[in-house]
Amino acid sequence: MKHHSYIVLFLAATFLSGCAVWNPVADVAVSGYVNTVSYFNSFYNAQRLFNEAEDEVIKSRTEFLERGGLGKPFTIPSAARQKFQTSIEKNSKVLSFYPDARWVDDALLMIGKAYYYMEDDVRSERKFQELAVKFPESGLIPEANLWLGKSLLRQKKSEQGLKMLEELVAQRDAVDADLSGNAAYEMANYHFQRKDHREAERFYRIAADLVSDDELLTLIYFRLGDCSMELSQNQKAFEAYGSARSVSPVYSLIFQAHLQQVKIIAANGGYEEALAVLDGMLSDSKNAEYFAAVHFQIAQVLYKQGRTAEAVEKYRYIDTAFVRTDEAARSYFLLGRHFETVEGRYDSARVMYNRARAEFAASEITPEAVQKADMFNKYFDLWRELAKFDSLSRMEMNRPLESDSAVIGRDSAAVLDSIAVRPDPKVKKMAKTVKPDVKKDSVLAADSLRMRERLRKEEEKARLLDSLQRTIARVKFELGGLFFLEIQQPDSALRWFDDVITGHAATPYAPRALYTKAEMFRTELNKPQTELEAVYSALIDTYSNSAYANEARKILGRPLVVEQVDTAAVQFEQAERLADANDIAAAVQLLKRTARQFPLSPYAARSLYTAGWHYEHSLSLPDSAIAQYQLLIAQHPASALTGKVRGKVMEYEAEQKRLEEEKQAAKKAEEEAKAAAEELKKKPKRSAAAPADSLGAKQNPMPTDTLSTPNEQ
Repeated sequence: MKHHSYIVLFLAATFLSGCAVWNPVADVAVSGYVNTVSYFNSFYNAQRLFNEAEDEVIKSRTEFLERGGLGKPFTIPSAARQKFQTSIEKNSKVLSFYPDARWVDDALLMIGKAYYYMEDDVRSERKFQELAVKFPESGLIPEANLWLGKSLLRQKKSEQGLKMLEELVAQRDAVDADLSGNAAYEMANYHFQRKDHREAERFYRIAADLVSDDELLTLIYFRLGDCSMELSQNQKAFEAYGSARSVSPVYSLIFQAHLQQVKIIAANGGYEEALAVLDGMLSDSKNAEYFAAVHFQIAQVLYKQGRTAEAVEKYRYIDTAFVRTDEAARSYFLLGRHFETVEGRYDSARVMYNRARAEFAASEITPEAVQKADMFNKYFDLWRELAKFDSLSRMEMNRPLESDSAVIGRDSAAVLDSIAVRPDPKVKKMAKTVKPDVKKDSVLAADSLRMRERLRKEEEKARLLDSLQRTIARVKFELGGLFFLEIQQPDSALRWFDDVITGHAATPYAPRALYTKAEMFRTELNKPQTELEAVYSALIDTYSNSAYANEARKILGRPLVVEQVDTAAVQFEQAERLADANDIAAAVQLLKRTARQFPLSPYAARSLYTAGWHYEHSLSLPDSAIAQYQLLIAQHPASALTGKVRGKVMEYEAEQKRLEEEKQAAKKAEEEAKAAAEELKKKPKRSAAAPADSLGAKQNPMPTDTLSTPNEQ
């Protein structure tokens, strides 16, 4: 009876509080008890699983920071992901079976946050919006708005997301300070990523005054220091990193903040002080796992101080002592840069860049190392190609043409011998009178045959030499483009272009080289107008019928030569008319065909660029746009248009690399989850300590959310 009275009191309290779902048809006491306990079990288990998952995420993120993950992409553990998914399913049961219960808004918030953690932003956004529509007076609205703002920013819905977060920051006196602080932190991160460091600094300072979590406060001070460095405010940066050291609960962040302060000391010219601090850091056993970073910073300070030989030696020590680390990759890269820009040893630079690209794939320098390695690999490939074709050209010029004269001689002798095959007396008598004339005709026939053979060989040799000279001109032109756009040595580029202009004037690459030289004078080298006009005039006078000459006439304001039809120009104009008529697909196909058919025309580069532009802006096909831009860079390295797209291509390739890394990380997490599930199956089942979802009452199936180091080369 006593136990029964407790149940009645419990049910009465639940009913009065409005959190029971009553079924008057069934037996009141039994049915009410079963449904209420089932509801509490579902919500309790959903909340327990969500809290456990969130705790695992927080713990994993802290460990990630401990391992030096500051500023790197973080992936939630697979076990936490599974718990979030189960929590979503149990909360969905609460929403379906108990839509009028007290904690429905809590369930919606939990589902939205779980989806956010799992990076399913579309479903996350819908749940937060559903909470705002169904429970506009809920006390959970500010927290839901914070997470909704974060989700919108991650979906690139910047205007909506910023508006949502800014409202929370503006209400910082009326809502929880941590919520407003988190909103300010997210806004600051948004501006920081877009390199608006002044606006980012403003919101980081607001966040620093509001948040109470020491780990988050450490990250805020770190970013404040970074903003101040970008704004050349070294003293403010030093103080911000000092604040990060003072509040951080994570030693790796304390170490990183200290290292940033050392960099500022060195930047201010205090090299010896910086080296002394770094030596002290090496003597501290707590820094043992960070010794690679300390040695790398020592090398940096030595190099800035002008102690180049010592710095190079230190870089070489790092790539030997700390193999397969970020510091080793950076050391290889900086050695490559030193050999490239200071010593001019391109062979050594190529080796170092190739080692840097393979040393530590996750390093921030890897994309640039790949670009530099490819650049110098191409440079040496072009040199080998030039040496090969130059050697073939010399051999062909020196090769004699009379190698078959003996054969011709034998043939003519056979003609003479064939006259006296039969010893007929009559013929012999006749031959006495005919023989001189026959001999004369035979000699003439042999001379004619020899002459025809010689002319044929001379024509073959001329064609081969012309082909070799065209190839040599192409290689030299590509070397000029490589020096101009990638190695960024315009003086060397001009020497190669001048070599094409003077040494290969009869090839199609000569007018192209002249035009590129003029473009360099106009856009990069700021040459006087007189020099610029002289180059354009030389192009018009020497190659008057060239398409490049017409381009020069346009620039100088001279009348165009229209006697010859420029098919490339005609097709380009047709493509423009198609685009104006909004037939973008046809325009793009024509532009691509023009670039293929007329690779030496100035319209080839323009066609590739325009096709890429339409893919990017008119058709919203960024991958196809990048493909056209990559062709433009590869086929027309010296074009001024190449410089406009190089940054986009590099950014795209870096993003593709990041996505591939995330894909591999997700695949690894999925494999770990499967392995954990298999391991769980092998273990004997135990009775659950937490309350079950029901007391054995038969229920409908539980509904889910409807949106459910290599050798030298």
